[in-house]
Amino acid sequence: MSRGLKVTGQYGYAGEILRVDLSSGGVTRMPTVDYADRFLGGRGIAAKIYWDEVPPEVKAFDPENRLIFATGPLAGFTGVSGSRWQICGKSSLTTPEYFNYSNLGGNWGAQLKLAGYDALVIQGKSEKPVYILIQDETVEIRDASTLWGKSTVETREMLKQQLGSSVNIVATGPAGENMVTFASVLADKDASGSSGLGAVMGSKNLKAIAVRGSGKVMAANPQRYRELADYAKGEFRP
Repeated sequence: MSRGLKVTGQYGYAGEILRVDLSSGGVTRMPTVDYADRFLGGRGIAAKIYWDEVPPEVKAFDPENRLIFATGPLAGFTGVSGSRWQICGKSSLTTPEYFNYSNLGGNWGAQLKLAGYDALVIQGKSEKPVYILIQDETVEIRDASTLWGKSTVETREMLKQQLGSSVNIVATGPAGENMVTFASVLADKDASGSSGLGAVMGSKNLKAIAVRGSGKVMAANPQRYRELADYAKGEFRP
């Protein structure tokens, strides 16, 4: 089912931010419009959510920490940097611990947007290993006991066998599970180097997030966007 544009006049956005509470199992949604007009792109939206919801005394591995996966308005479109997206949260890698982020490429961010969400906010901690499956409006928290201890490559292969090859996956490996401070989150074609947010993912007993979207995003002026995308592509060629 195509979700389409959720916020009138907010081209480039899906219109909703998805929130998953691993402690309670709750899934809620909030409008992107509350953030998009004031904060630039996925990193800006994530920083505002973090600022509002994570008090200074919260530690990186506390359930109250947020792990935020966010796209910008270009996600889901063709063009230079359209594949980029962010993972943000308080990192255990820094001293003292503070808000950190990684910028990744690949199709995962676009799929999150096409599923209808501009960002995904993870909070709480599961009692057992789990992964999250997002397919448009359907959001499930599933058992990941058979995935725990597997590498990210093995995890992706196992989930694609179960869910189909069209699903896009981010995962952390044994380093993240054991909360090694420099652990990464790996996507199909990129990794969150330098932020240590794989350890935060592991601290929440979250092994992976699988996404498949069937919607679309809209440009206010599609023809003008294509012209600018082609121009930018030419400028970035060596």
